[in-house]
Amino acid sequence: MYVFNPENIGSKMSIDDKAIGHEGFSILSNGETGKIAMMIESCKSVEVSQAISLFGNELKKVESISCDMSACYINVCSQELPRAKIVIDKFHVIQYVYDAVLDVRTRIKKELSGQLSKGKEKTEQDMEILRKLDVLKHCRYRLTQSPDKWSEAGIEVMSQVFENHNELSIAYNLTQKFKKWYNISNHIKPKTTIIQELHEWYLEAKKSEFDEFKSVVKMIRKHENEIINFFECKQTNAKAERLNGKINR
Repeated sequence: MYVFNPENIGSKMSIDDKAIGHEGFSILSNGETGKIAMMIESCKSVEVSQAISLFGNELKKVESISCDMSACYINVCSQELPRAKIVIDKFHVIQYVYDAVLDVRTRIKKELSGQLSKGKEKTEQDMEILRKLDVLKHCRYRLTQSPDKWSEAGIEVMSQVFENHNELSIAYNLTQKFKKWYNISNHIKPKTTIIQELHEWYLEAKKSEFDEFKSVVKMIRKHENEIINFFECKQTNAKAERLNGKINR
C-alpha cells in the first residue's frame, strides 16, 4: 500500500507508525487537518527518509513535526525537515512516567507476595498481606488518573493504598507534578522557567531513589529540547492517533 498526497503537507505535521495485520506502516499526516500526506509499508529509517524526500519543495511549508521517541522518526525528521521543530508527543512521554509508577506498584506486590508463608494454613500476617494485595489490585487504573477523576470509592481505595505504601504515594505525586509541569497553560512562562522547573523535577525524582524512575529521567533528559518544543508549538500526535483509529475501523 502506498499513499502520496503532496497537497496535504502543511505547517504542522505528524509522523507515526501503524501496524496493519502483520505489517508495519509509517504515516505522515497533517497535524491540523488530520489528512494523510504519505503512507508507506515500512518503518525503516532509510526507506521512510527516501519517501519523504519525494515531497521536494513542499517540505519547506513544514514548521513543526510531532512524533514519538522512535530513533527512526527523529533521525528522519532531522534529515528531511532540518528547519522544522521536532516535537516529541506529550502523551507518549506521560505514558512513560505513568509506567514508572505502575512499576513501583508491581514491585511492592512482588515484595508482599514474597512475605506470604509457604504452608497451606494462612496466618494472621498472611491475611493482612492478602488484604493489602487486594487493595493494590484495585488501584492500577487510578494511579494513571488525576485525583479529581476519582470517585468517592476511588478516594477511599487510594487513601488505603497510600497509607499502607508510602513509596507508592511518593511515586504517584511525582507523576502528578510532571503532568502539571506539562500542562499547556504553562506555555506563557519564559522558556528558562519551564526548563528550570523540569530540572527541579529531575532532582526530586533522583531524591526518591526509585529505580523505576531512573530510566524515565534519562529518557526525558535525552529528548529534553524536543519535549520542551511542545510549549512553543502546542502540538501533539492527537489527530494522528485518531487517524489510526479510523484506519482500524
